[in-house]
Amino acid sequence: MRSLTSTSAAIPNLFLDVTHTHGEPSLSANSSPNRHPKTPPFKPFSTRAQSRRELLFKPPPSLRPDAVNPSFSTKTLSLLDKSLRNSLSASTIAGYSLALTRFLDFCNLEDVPPELRFPANEFVLCAFAASNAGRMSGDTVCKYISALKAWHILHNVIWKGGLRLNFILNGVKNLTPLSSRRPPRPPVNTTMLSSLIDALDLHDPLDAAVAAAASVAFWGQCRLGELLSSSRTDLSTSSRPSRRDLSMNSPHNRGSSYTLFLPRTKTKQRGESIALVSQMGPSDPLHLLRNHLRINNLGPMSPLFAHKTPHGSYTLTKRQFIIRCNTIWSKLGYPHTTGHSFRIGGTTELLLSGVPSDVVKTMGRWSSDSFVRYW
Repeated sequence: MRSLTSTSAAIPNLFLDVTHTHGEPSLSANSSPNRHPKTPPFKPFSTRAQSRRELLFKPPPSLRPDAVNPSFSTKTLSLLDKSLRNSLSASTIAGYSLALTRFLDFCNLEDVPPELRFPANEFVLCAFAASNAGRMSGDTVCKYISALKAWHILHNVIWKGGLRLNFILNGVKNLTPLSSRRPPRPPVNTTMLSSLIDALDLHDPLDAAVAAAASVAFWGQCRLGELLSSSRTDLSTSSRPSRRDLSMNSPHNRGSSYTLFLPRTKTKQRGESIALVSQMGPSDPLHLLRNHLRINNLGPMSPLFAHKTPHGSYTLTKRQFIIRCNTIWSKLGYPHTTGHSFRIGGTTELLLSGVPSDVVKTMGRWSSDSFVRYW
């Protein structure tokens, strides 16, 4: 059986050697003389993540500059490439590129001819999807197919996935192993949030920042990645809010609201604003934000949830935040909670409180109606 260790070295050339045919190629189960009786588990892709991300933007020969239009200037072609590379978020690019390596590993293992890989023949797409049946979740396989479709769209190459592929994906979903089915993530509720605030020392710089971040994530229906960094030494504010991104709408009215500008969100690379209004009880985001700003004495360019330590100021990280919250909740008998639980918890609370669903959708910046599942 062919070793998969050589796959990574061959991947870049596969994108450059794509051959387009005018006819519709076909592939049958007996088209290769050396069929493998069983597909082994994929080995991890060995090249660096940066190289892997480049796969998504490797064009077929038909999109090379000299094949498109030799009269286009270098500047125009450069802007075209720059626009394509900024059409997706960094996390989406990483995920899609990993899916491409999975597809190429599969094609190498099954001796799929290059002309059937890109543009991908529907039979090949169906076979690739079905090869994961019973060992991966249907949602994961659908994401793999979405990544392949994105590659075709990015390079203006015809997408041949059709109704048969949809049937295969439905079958893969029905064959999802129980080990891949995650139980629904429990949302944070107001009781949990109040218990957390009561257990935190609001005079401590770290706890003051945790309390403020928890309340903002909950009542602002925020993703933690929109508020907190992954590194405690990351003091940049290009993708996370700074102190100056928080403004009070009516400075003379203590019961007014705050507007918080998020420099970057999952769906808006240029950012968007959220409104934070006063709430009853200990989880009031306005009170907790004022306390945090007073305790940590942040400058206008400091990350909003930075906190003081004896060695200087550091950014509150997502991991640090979740660990602090779960340490308190576990002692109170609550199950392990993830960052997304704050967003869905705030959405659930607003819906159950009678806030109109269209208002909740706007406040939570939901791009679809998927939020109604939390009703």
